[in-house]
Amino acid sequence: MERCNSSRGKFAASSKPWTQETDSFWDWALLELLVQSGLRIEEASDLTTLDILKRKMPDGRIYYLLHVKPSKFDRARVLPIGDGLGRVITEIVRHVKRFHGTSHVPVCNHWNLAQKMPRPPAPYLIEAIRHPSAPGLQTIRTRIKAVSVGAGARRADGSPLILLPHDCRRVFASEHLNNKTPVHVIQALLGHASLDTVMIYAKLYPSQLIEEYRKTMRGLYNAHYGEAGLKNPTADEWAAFAASCNLRDMGTHLCALPTGEHCPKGLLCLGCTHAQPKKSAVPVFRHMLASINAAFTSPEDTTNPPDRSPPANWNSSASRPPCNEPAN
Repeated sequence: MERCNSSRGKFAASSKPWTQETDSFWDWALLELLVQSGLRIEEASDLTTLDILKRKMPDGRIYYLLHVKPSKFDRARVLPIGDGLGRVITEIVRHVKRFHGTSHVPVCNHWNLAQKMPRPPAPYLIEAIRHPSAPGLQTIRTRIKAVSVGAGARRADGSPLILLPHDCRRVFASEHLNNKTPVHVIQALLGHASLDTVMIYAKLYPSQLIEEYRKTMRGLYNAHYGEAGLKNPTADEWAAFAASCNLRDMGTHLCALPTGEHCPKGLLCLGCTHAQPKKSAVPVFRHMLASINAAFTSPEDTTNPPDRSPPANWNSSASRPPCNEPAN
């Protein structure tokens, strides 16, 4: 493979190494690559053209995968290349080849700032931004930060919104979650160790939450009651349902006990928690209260209970047997 250092002279002889258009292109390309792929900044920086894999399905259709090298969890993964990700990768490859004036992406050096050692020379995807070699991680962070500052983005409190490369992973997770991608699929795409991390990253919109909840509950209802449970009720069924929901009229009050349920007080409603007094029965309650107050204020007569006076010819001594004779 041709080295990028030897090809730069051909490009520099024809035009300037970079222009304002080049800067604008890389601002778009870096941001779009991170948003469309959900890669960590270290993973995106390590991408090479050799990581673009071409595969054929059993039915003959061609599809492309992006191989992501191990980073955080020392575990590699592959991403399907969709239309958005495929477009930005294609534009990056076209720009790098035009920068070097070659028909392919040349091999270049790459410095690993974290490990303080050079990476193996390879045809890195992100290279030739302002010089032939691949940029460092801090360069990518600075460019993305400059994009957000230049756009004038603000937070709710009015402070500047500084975009970080890791925010693009959160956008990727949120967009997939709100577009009904299963959570375990998002976990595999992001390379997370658990589903809990996915839910920390992703933000579920309220409208999507309500819609998905309704779909889940409808599915559970359908699985329990079958298709017949979702049909509209007939007039007779609705009338029977409405009658069962009505409270029973007990004269002075309404009974809130569900229809058909056993009454533990034997229909003795006084003091029952299910009894709901009716406003129209207020005079009856007032008369009952007056009668009770009169009974408490009148002298107590144990011999003659109220409303049960003995007959005039009633003799209490004659009706009782003598003490020395047993009662028959």
